[in-house]
Amino acid sequence: MAFIDTVGIPEFFAEALTRVERVGPNRRLVFTVSHPDGSGGTDTTAVVTLVVSWETAASMAATLLSDSRDPPVQFASMSMSVAN
Repeated sequence: MAFIDTVGIPEFFAEALTRVERVGPNRRLVFTVSHPDGSGGTDTTAVVTLVVSWETAASMAATLLSDSRDPPVQFASMSMSVAN
């Protein structure tokens, strides 16, 4: 697997998984992200969309449900970063 440099990629905290859509054999996960507008006013809401294979979506769900800190076997070869 090729090395993926994630240094310049921003990290976002998603408040909610808004929708899961079928896209052929894949799943589109739609998250909402809010942040202050800078003037002390209302938050600006953005939408972050992630499209993954069905197998990856199922593996992600199983990992989250098991609440394990160890990556599943199929993710072991991938470069991963953990938020503080």
